[in-house]
Amino acid sequence: MVANVVKKAFYRFYLFQPGLRIWHWIQFLAILVLFITGLYIGDPFFIGSIGWEANDAYAHVLSMDLIRLIHFAAGYILLFAFLYRIFLMFTKKSHFSLLIPKFWKPWFWKGIIEVLLFYAFIKKSHLPLIRNPLARIAYVFVLLLIFFEIWTGFAMYGLSDPSGFWAKFVSNWTLAFFGSEYELHFWHHVVAWVIAIFVIVHVYMVFFNDFIAKEGELSSMTAGVKYFPEGHLPEDCDDVASQKECKKLREQS
Repeated sequence: MVANVVKKAFYRFYLFQPGLRIWHWIQFLAILVLFITGLYIGDPFFIGSIGWEANDAYAHVLSMDLIRLIHFAAGYILLFAFLYRIFLMFTKKSHFSLLIPKFWKPWFWKGIIEVLLFYAFIKKSHLPLIRNPLARIAYVFVLLLIFFEIWTGFAMYGLSDPSGFWAKFVSNWTLAFFGSEYELHFWHHVVAWVIAIFVIVHVYMVFFNDFIAKEGELSSMTAGVKYFPEGHLPEDCDDVASQKECKKLREQS
């Protein structure tokens, strides 16, 4: 994670290695597949109110069995992607530093106010930050929501095999915690919609930041780098570079 000046005009920060970028897009696709197939499982709207006999179901592409298979396969992919993200948090300094809200930093609270005013079109710019405070809070919140979906999803998955691994280690106590299978399904569905709304807002903000604010959010998750104009060194520089490097860059600016 080295910060340096490129062509004496921009600070270049290498933020995301290929593994994290691949993880990001795999997780996005898994969540998209899970949401669509989950809606279908809850209400098979593609075939209306008329179902098929079990013997005839496999003659149709959208059999419930196939949709459930895709849903649970995507669930396993999301589980492994989530575990990989947790692994990166504790093995890569920047992956942890850029995720955790820095409540003890003065720039964190100033950044929240300025970013809110910027998104409300009241200010034309905000404090230069590699990852703004609102994004830090949102990403932690979303990780918790994804964990909730994985937990409740595999708890429901285990109910189809009462003697299986997921039933013994997840389903039984989860069902007791929620009180009924209906409540378990209900909250799994509600949180899925919360994640879907976040994804929509996230996509909007990424394009807003890339094409209007020129902050390079989209390019950072494709090329792995982010640029800041010289003289606008981000306050959270030391999240991805050493304090010595950041101090030197501040002295140069």
